Amino acid sequence: MNEAVVMLPRHRARSAVVRQSAMLATATMLLVLGCDSAPDPIETSEPNVTYEQVDEDLCNRLKADQVAARFGLGLRPSYDRTVRFNAVPDHVYLTCGFWAYDGGERFRTPLGEFDPAGTIRIRTYSDHGAAETDHASEVSSLRSGEQSRPGMSNQAVSGWWDAGIYSQQVRAVDPKDYPRLKGLDAAEVGVIYELRHANLLVTTNLSAVAATPEIEEVLALLRDLANALTTEAVSHLTRTGPD
Repeated sequence: MNEAVVMLPRHRARSAVVRQSAMLATATMLLVLGCDSAPDPIETSEPNVTYEQVDEDLCNRLKADQVAARFGLGLRPSYDRTVRFNAVPDHVYLTCGFWAYDGGERFRTPLGEFDPAGTIRIRTYSDHGAAETDHASEVSSLRSGEQSRPGMSNQAVSGWWDAGIYSQQVRAVDPKDYPRLKGLDAAEVGVIYELRHANLLVTTNLSAVAATPEIEEVLALLRDLANALTTEAVSHLTRTGPD
């Protein structure tokens, strides 16, 4: 799976350490303790369509602030929303950054406030078959990770897309990395949606730090937030009709 997903810079020393480990592991690493409760995909049936080429300005058109507000979150005022944009022979891809925070005490840990961050990667292909091939490759990478890394979990998800997989992970924060914080009991949690619809691939990943007793609650929020961000991003794409 493509590991070029770029995480966003942190504003505290502790976040730099935690987020660096997240960045190195994104896209193949962000998965978990088992998906006991299934995510809630949007159940909307649509005919096959073809998506027009994604453009670089799409990140700026996303109403990410409104999506974040629905979950009681604000957006960091200073970050580059367009992390990466490029065109290769068979597709165009765009990666948008997302960095939110909760200004209150909800999900706060000794490491700081709750501040989920991640990316939405959008790829539009000139050929539907190429999209299917690349999606199969991404799924294979996630499945392989599940076999080789303890604690990873994947499951197929259905919705408006043609094919999709959901992954999540919990990775304990080593207290030895923070010797001044006595009794630290927290983990870095992350989720991924890897979806294909016609000639479109969307990969949405989010991660955050959670206190161990709140892990399942944080994962549920990240699942819903990633789902909402995915829907928002796709709503700004242009469709050119049945293939």
